[in-house]
Amino acid sequence: MQEPAHDDALVLFDRLRRDPEILASIERADSVLGALGYTDHGRRHVTLVGVNAARVLASLGFDGRAPDLAAVAGLLHDIGNVEGRDGHAAAGAELAHRLLVERDVPEDEADAIKIAIANHDEVEGGVAQTVTSAALIIADKADIHRSRVRTRNPQDFDVHDRVNYAVVRSGLDVLPHEKQIALRLVVDHAVAKSEEIAELFGSRFALAASAADYLGSTFAVEMNGKELR
Repeated sequence: MQEPAHDDALVLFDRLRRDPEILASIERADSVLGALGYTDHGRRHVTLVGVNAARVLASLGFDGRAPDLAAVAGLLHDIGNVEGRDGHAAAGAELAHRLLVERDVPEDEADAIKIAIANHDEVEGGVAQTVTSAALIIADKADIHRSRVRTRNPQDFDVHDRVNYAVVRSGLDVLPHEKQIALRLVVDHAVAKSEEIAELFGSRFALAASAADYLGSTFAVEMNGKELR
């Protein structure tokens, strides 16, 4: 896992990722998705998303509280799955806000995280409207990797399992001078073709591109060295 730039500033994130109730909420939500047959949305996923969301903002020069709030949004963004997959972004926004207020997080910061979580999912009509929400979207949509697949038996794969399993390496590069954010994937074409990944995740990539634009950058997806057009 790539560490965030300026990780010493992620005070709230570091506190909450060790909070037993927060961790239990993440695990409960992930267990619901596991029972429904979804890929990993547990501690690995949300920690990586938080780290990368913070890194996106720090690398682009956003300082102050912005990277820490983005990291917390990443940590909490999927807890709404405890109520089921449908509407999980809206449900998670409310749950996260309550957990944050209970921990004496200032109201404006709790609201910023709530807005980001409510807008992270393309199915629910999410859209980047703050730097926190933009960073969360990009980091969440970038987590495509075989480690998210719960089963190693190809006969049990659904289409999401198969395309995630095909990705053997995934990296999110932030290039501030070029004003570009690049998702670089190494794909095992014996498992799935790049075209299949592009088709399945097209709406996610489009949302990430709009989020990058909000941050004044472009978003590129590269598979085996070839940029997706």
